[in-house]
Amino acid sequence: MGILRDRLFGLSVVVFLLSATLSVVVLGYGALVLASAFVTDASVVGALFELAVPWVALAAVSLLGTVFGSVGAVYALARRVSVPRGGRLHRLAAYAERACPPLRTLGLSEALSEPEPSPEEKAQDALEDLKRRYVAGEMDEREFERRVDRLVANDSVDGARAERKRREVLRDESRGR
Repeated sequence: MGILRDRLFGLSVVVFLLSATLSVVVLGYGALVLASAFVTDASVVGALFELAVPWVALAAVSLLGTVFGSVGAVYALARRVSVPRGGRLHRLAAYAERACPPLRTLGLSEALSEPEPSPEEKAQDALEDLKRRYVAGEMDEREFERRVDRLVANDSVDGARAERKRREVLRDESRGR
């Protein structure tokens, strides 16, 4: 999904542009009223009071919209940034969470830790290790085949357990409805 298709980003940019334009118009009008008060020798305080009722409130709302729009756009962009996951950032976040316990609610150390490998990745790594050891001569062909067979059997047992668990969950959901 491209950044331009992100709804939060699009909405934030539209809010930012509209409220920034409104802010410029409102502040420009205020400046024009004050300038005309100076030119005509009218009371500047009276001109400010005339502006205070409708325009100051409108300026405050438009400035808030500008701030919220820009914060939303930055948040949408930051959400899409790829954060490297690894040991250093994880350790730094864990240290910060230990030093300041309220930071634990953010879950930074968990978000920055390296993801656990999937069962398929674990099986692939084990098979690669077996192949490497066989090629290095650490085991003979018979031992290699025996371990590969055991690895495949364990993989199929794990698959059967997962399928059984999935069926149990589906059955429980159908009973709950």
